[in-house]
Amino acid sequence: MTASDESKRATGDEEREDEYRRRIKELDLIWRINESIASFTSLDDFLDRMIHSSVELMGATSGSIMLIDPDEPDMLEVKAYTGLRKEAAKGARRKVGEGIAGMVAKRREGMLLLDDLLDPALRSRRKVSDALSVPIVSGNELLGVLNLNTKKGRAFDQHDLFILNTLTRQIAVGIERGRTLEELRKRLEEAELMEKRVLRELRRLTSELEREKERYRRMREENERLRKLFQEMTKPVV
Repeated sequence: MTASDESKRATGDEEREDEYRRRIKELDLIWRINESIASFTSLDDFLDRMIHSSVELMGATSGSIMLIDPDEPDMLEVKAYTGLRKEAAKGARRKVGEGIAGMVAKRREGMLLLDDLLDPALRSRRKVSDALSVPIVSGNELLGVLNLNTKKGRAFDQHDLFILNTLTRQIAVGIERGRTLEELRKRLEEAELMEKRVLRELRRLTSELEREKERYRRMREENERLRKLFQEMTKPVV
């Protein structure tokens, strides 16, 4: 075997190993998402776990999940983040159609942004080399956008974009499940509160009824006493 053949073989082995790592990474994140869906406690907790898992397994340095504001359907708001400054990320908002996340939300298509493909003026304002931004969609409804960033030394590629597009469909399932559970939890809390109010009122009415029954008993006794007295007074005098 020539040196060239050995080099090609080594290259092929490395490519297969890279593909294997990619598959493991994808399956690991899917498993984490499914586990989070199964052990769902709250939407905020689910989103926090999703962004941390995505950043870790995709080799990103930071990331965020933005959801559509139910009261303002044209606004995205950061609901979970990691690797970003709290004062800059928490509650940050972006209008649909504006900025990278806004464009992704409007187009409903994932975007892979590579530093060397950007305009130099835009590149100079960026603190990251590459970024991935993918819409989170359930059916025909836009739920939000997942954003990942990385610095020099780790470049995203089309396969990363493919993986993230696949995973956001699972995340959408989790978000929908979370919203349904939170709505059910809210309705359950309201029902339990109403039950407590009805029970308090029932106890009050029962107590009032007992008082009225005692009052009635005393009235009957007094009436009986007066009746007997009246009868005594109306007897013929001997």
